[in-house]
Amino acid sequence: MKKVTTILFAAAATTTFAVSAFAGSVGVSRNYAAPQTDAQTIAELQDASQAAQRDALDGNKNNLEFRRKSYEIDQLIERMKSGQAVDPAELDKALEPARVW
Repeated sequence: MKKVTTILFAAAATTTFAVSAFAGSVGVSRNYAAPQTDAQTIAELQDASQAAQRDALDGNKNNLEFRRKSYEIDQLIERMKSGQAVDPAELDKALEPARVW
């Protein structure tokens, strides 16, 4: 009986410490990467937009696709400048080069 009580006590103590170790502070995300500032992100987006515009000037590519990409990036920049929340997935997609299949 003493052996069972000792095992149950050890399991309870272990569970107590394990749960508190995995719990985080309320309202704090576990994403530890430092987010970029809006100014840096906007500068990167402007560079991507200009690159798409340069690619649109090449005659051997699908010009409309590159112009569309530049327009979408410009719209995203305007949303950021106006203070609207922007999904990080949208930023990643905007920074990818335009694909012409």
